[in-house]
Amino acid sequence: MSSDPQELTPSPGPAEVRPSEPAQSGGRRRSSEAPLVEPWREVLLRLAVTLPIDDELSQITQQFIDGLASILPLAAVGACIVTGPQATPLVISRLPTGSVPGIGRDPTRLFPWLDDERIFDLEDGAVGSTFHLGAVSAALNPLQVQIAEQAALVLSSSLRKARAYARAQDSARSMQKLQAQVIQSEKLASLGQIVAGVVHELNNPLTSIIAYADYLKRKAATRPPEEAADDLERLRRIGEAAARILNFSRDLVTYARPSVDVPGAILAQNVLEKALVFCEHEFAESKTIVQREYDATLPPVRGIAGQLTQVFVNLFTNAAHAMAPEGGLLHVVAHHDVRSGTLTVEVTDSGSGIDPADMPQIFEPFFTTKTEGRGTGLGLSIVRGIVDAHGGTIQCQSTLGSGTTFTLTLPLAAIVPSVGPPAD
Repeated sequence: MSSDPQELTPSPGPAEVRPSEPAQSGGRRRSSEAPLVEPWREVLLRLAVTLPIDDELSQITQQFIDGLASILPLAAVGACIVTGPQATPLVISRLPTGSVPGIGRDPTRLFPWLDDERIFDLEDGAVGSTFHLGAVSAALNPLQVQIAEQAALVLSSSLRKARAYARAQDSARSMQKLQAQVIQSEKLASLGQIVAGVVHELNNPLTSIIAYADYLKRKAATRPPEEAADDLERLRRIGEAAARILNFSRDLVTYARPSVDVPGAILAQNVLEKALVFCEHEFAESKTIVQREYDATLPPVRGIAGQLTQVFVNLFTNAAHAMAPEGGLLHVVAHHDVRSGTLTVEVTDSGSGIDPADMPQIFEPFFTTKTEGRGTGLGLSIVRGIVDAHGGTIQCQSTLGSGTTFTLTLPLAAIVPSVGPPAD
C-alpha cells in the first residue's frame, strides 16, 4: 500500500508529530496535526504482548482497536475480519469523539465518507481480512501510515494465533469425544461377550423347561378332559414363554455376532418384527404403544438382515427415548412400489420432535441431544451408513413438540412384473 510521499520533519520528541507544511496552491491536502499521546512503538509492543489468544476474534479485535486510541486519537480506525467461508465478516471500528459517520458509495471501505482511508491486508489465516485507517479532517501523514502498517502486523499475528488456538481446542474436544466413544465401545463389546455367555447358560435350562412342559402336556392329555383342561393351558403357556425366551436369546446372539453375511433376499416384515421384539423393554419403560401397518405379502428386499435389524433397533429406541413421561405412539408403516422397485418404511413417533437448528446435524457422528449417558451420537450416523450401503435412502421430517418421521427406501430383491397398463 503506497503512503503519502510527503516527508516528516524532525519532531521535538518521540511522542509528538509536528504539523506539516501548509497546502500548496495545487490543491494538496494538509496532513493530520493530531498529537501522539503515547510513544507508538511502546503501545504496539504492549498490544502484541498482552492481546489474548483464547478470546473470541471480536473481543481481540475490539481490545486492539481500543488500544490504538492512545496513539491515534483523532483517526478513524477499524477492521473487517473474515470468520468463515459463508459467515458475514466481523466489522469493528472506532471514530474520534464528536465525529459523525457520513455517507459514501464505496462498499470496500469502512469509512467511505472520508477523503483519505488506507486499507491494509491482514495475514491472519483467513483471506479477505483488512485493517483500515482514515483521516477525519485532513490527509494521513507518513508517520500515521507507518503506525498503521505496524499495527496491521500486530493484529495479524494476534488473530492468527487466536485462530490456531481455536483449532487446537476443537481438536482437543474432538479427541476427548473420540476417546470417550472408544471407551464406550469397549464397554459394549465386553457387555456383548458377557451377554453371549449368559445366553449360553440360559439355553440349557430353557431347553429342559420346554422338554418337560411338552412331556407334562402329553401326560395330562391322557386324563379326562374336564380334569386336565386347566393344567394343559398352564403347561402350554409355560412352553410358549420358554420358547420365546429361547428364540430371543438366540436372535440376540446372532445380532451381536460380527456380520460376515453377504446381501441376499430378506423379508422386511421379519426384520421389523425382530427389531420390535428387541425394543420391547424400551417401549414398556417409555409407555410407548406400537401400531403396525404392513403385512406378510411384502416382496423381499436385498440386504443383510442383521444390519437392517440394527437400523430399526436404533430408530425404535430413539423414538421411545423421545416420548413424553405419559407415553406416546410409534407408527410403523411399510409398502412397496413395483415401478420404482423399492420398499418404503415410515417410522413415525409422537415424541418431542427435533429442533430445526439441529436437523442438519442429526446424521453427523457424535451429535446427540440426549442427556449424558443415554446417547453416544452414533446411532443415526450408523443408520445412514447402513442404508447407504444397501443402496437406499433415509429422510427425516420433524416438528418440535409434535413428533418425528423417518422415511427409508430400500431396493427390492426382485422387481415383481407390473400388472397395470404400460407407461405412455
